[in-house]
Amino acid sequence: MTCTPQAASLQFRPTEGERYPAFKRHIPERLFYVLPALMWLALAIRYRSLTLPSAANPAMEAGGLWGESKSQGLDLFGPQGRTRLAGFVRLRREAADIAPLDRALTAMAGAGLDFPVVAKPDRGYQGWGVRLIRQAEDLADYLAVHPPGTTILLQELVDLPGEAGIFYLRHPGQARGRIVSMAFVYPPHVVGDGRSSVARLVQADKILRPNSAIYRDRHPESWETVPMPGAAHILTNARSARLGAVYRDAQSFVTPELEAVIDEISREIPDFHFGRFDVRFRSAEELAAARSFRILELNGAGAEMLHIWSGGRTLRQAYRALWQQYRWLFAIGDAMRRRGARVVGLRGMIRLQRQQEALRRIYPPSS
Repeated sequence: MTCTPQAASLQFRPTEGERYPAFKRHIPERLFYVLPALMWLALAIRYRSLTLPSAANPAMEAGGLWGESKSQGLDLFGPQGRTRLAGFVRLRREAADIAPLDRALTAMAGAGLDFPVVAKPDRGYQGWGVRLIRQAEDLADYLAVHPPGTTILLQELVDLPGEAGIFYLRHPGQARGRIVSMAFVYPPHVVGDGRSSVARLVQADKILRPNSAIYRDRHPESWETVPMPGAAHILTNARSARLGAVYRDAQSFVTPELEAVIDEISREIPDFHFGRFDVRFRSAEELAAARSFRILELNGAGAEMLHIWSGGRTLRQAYRALWQQYRWLFAIGDAMRRRGARVVGLRGMIRLQRQQEALRRIYPPSS
């Protein structure tokens, strides 16, 4: 989920109004998720399974609830989905691999990929370990930090300015699904006042402040510069909530044309009922017309509707949306369980969680 600095600086426009909902500025993330955890527990008691959502998308590892392989989900795409999917190649680091860079370059050539590419862990979340790779030397450095047994993806750089999270839902037995949430995603940024440096603007923002060292390391040459009044200064190209990405509710751009295309792509994926497509697009109008968008990732049962983080949203609205999302998810999991889908047990989910966290600790910083 990365774009080139040129595309970002030339085509990004600051969003109007509050960048973040007020509750995000005042409630720590762990405290925010206490009530959703209780919602999950209540539904688990009702449906007699804490991990029932792992059955919602049976073809995906653990239903895409946690720790799943990104490439395994992308491999499920049918003909329509593959025409929209950003090209990628999967690389597994082997203990006996004495020339990992040569093997990676050969794999890229075989997949028709050229620099720059986006490198990302096959098992990852919230943008951990995602880097823009401009040349072979960058790729060699990226490969060097991944030990044998790990798998990475090298993906085509989709140099389109817009990004969106499109959340799809289809209950088992229904002929058609629908888009229940769509949000535009913007890079972390500050807006100039004509007096303060980038460093001071970051320090003045409670959400951005914890990542100030990351922003400084990304663009040290502009850290002490003073942006013009109203000018948006991008801090990092990674559009991740962890790094301060900005979200805007875009449900008003969902059209019958877009919904029909997303539904067709989704129905080609075996037993896919619930999840989010992360896409890049040229303009909001073209996305609404289902033109010129490319799919970067597919997130399954563990995905979140991103519109809840739109500036101006209230805590009540966010919790209401999450409660609805969890109700849908458990109902779909229950329907699939009745059809014979396997529910991953608690021990299996803990194993996936531990595996993912162990890998996260070795991932390089995002760019």
